[in-house]
Amino acid sequence: MVERCIDASVAVKWFIKGEAFRHKAIKLLRESQAAGIMLIAPPLFEMETDSIIQTRLVEGRTTADVADKTLDLLLSAPVVIVTHPQLRQRARQIARQFHQRKVYDATYAALAEIRGCEFWTADKVFYDDVKAVLSFVKYLPSYQ
Repeated sequence: MVERCIDASVAVKWFIKGEAFRHKAIKLLRESQAAGIMLIAPPLFEMETDSIIQTRLVEGRTTADVADKTLDLLLSAPVVIVTHPQLRQRARQIARQFHQRKVYDATYAALAEIRGCEFWTADKVFYDDVKAVLSFVKYLPSYQ
């Protein structure tokens, strides 16, 4: 089965109105489902989506009611959590190679590389850092 790795920055856009590039995230979701492409993410995906929603709540960019509904919707989101024995090691290598302060984004890239699929992110800083070398990393605004 064909797969696409997506990060939390893409998935939360499916459910939170007003998010930048939300229409692109929804299009990616719908077209992936229609084409039978399985959306995958590493185990940290769940904590990251929770953290993004909590940040939006604390910053006053959403309400507690919307945050709770979004968290409920994310529980049923069509994202399969996948891991691999070499995931953490490869993520650390990618983070070091591209001088990343944290390993989070590199973990998604490592999973996509290991699984041989694209990795879609809305994180422009990470994308800009790796795009010249990791061509499978894709930036959400460029989704056609």
